[in-house]
Amino acid sequence: MRIGIVGAGLRGKMFADVAAGIPDARVVAFADPYLARTSDEELVRGQAVPVFGDAEAMFESARLDAVILATPDHAHAAPAVSAARRGLAMMLEKPVATSVEDTLAIADAVREGGSRCMVAFENRWNANFVKMRGLVTSGALGAPVYHAVTLSNSYYVPTTMLSWASHSSPLWFLMPHTVDLVTWLGDSRVRTVTARGTRGLLAARGIDTWDVVHVILELDDGSTATLTSSWVLPDGRPSIVDFTYNLVGSESSVSTDVTGSGLQHFSDRHATIGTLDAPMNGENNSAPAWMIRSFVQSLLAGTPLPTTLDDGIAVNEVLFAIERSLATGLPSAVTPLTTTTK
Repeated sequence: MRIGIVGAGLRGKMFADVAAGIPDARVVAFADPYLARTSDEELVRGQAVPVFGDAEAMFESARLDAVILATPDHAHAAPAVSAARRGLAMMLEKPVATSVEDTLAIADAVREGGSRCMVAFENRWNANFVKMRGLVTSGALGAPVYHAVTLSNSYYVPTTMLSWASHSSPLWFLMPHTVDLVTWLGDSRVRTVTARGTRGLLAARGIDTWDVVHVILELDDGSTATLTSSWVLPDGRPSIVDFTYNLVGSESSVSTDVTGSGLQHFSDRHATIGTLDAPMNGENNSAPAWMIRSFVQSLLAGTPLPTTLDDGIAVNEVLFAIERSLATGLPSAVTPLTTTTK
């Protein structure tokens, strides 16, 4: 299987390394305008891989079977639509897109081109949440009563890590993860959202986006969820991520501190060293690595993809409802964007 990668940042290069280690799979090209300015090839596990300045050039030249799209949140539509129209299988980073128009364009192209599309909800491969889902599906928790979730970043992420932070927000960068987890763990769709947020701190640093977003979700099964995501945690924290999840059921409850599960390293400062991506026998063992393996192995075996474009659209429907609630200050119903796309 010949795989191309669109976007050669940290994520794209990590995806390439993992995919290149899968038997019967080969990474044959990158498309990234910034990398192409400095090099016409990139090494993947010691093998030279050509770099194209844009996705169209790669699609024209590289004879691909599948593509992994790891572009910024707001830049998914053009390469995804082009790949889908060519019938290429693809894994698309969350969120599907950040506008209704782009989301529908991708959905239409996937339907018309017959492409197989997976959306990258990596926490479904996070061992903490796999175990949590097992407790739910076994009945040990009883019926879900409420979820309380925090997923936030320090200033480092919008001010240093992401050059495109002004085109995104804690809503679009972080909440796709938590909305998906709430609906996946509870096996119920979101009916109504109520959202509040504040802005100003990041705007003062030249990044005009939300500082923090708080959301209450009401689900079809009668349960509720509270979500908080911010981009303004102090940089002095031991980790750039704060990720906690509490799920209370009618019979028991379960919680996890994903960030705190790492090693606590103390020297002249305190740092959390994540362990979920600790390499085993030289192979990346992180949740996104297992996600890429599942994607490629499903394609090779001809089996259903573990997450689909339908899953991504369902999450986007919730995110758009949150945007409406933030704009109006009122609760917003979650409404369908389009017909189901397989």
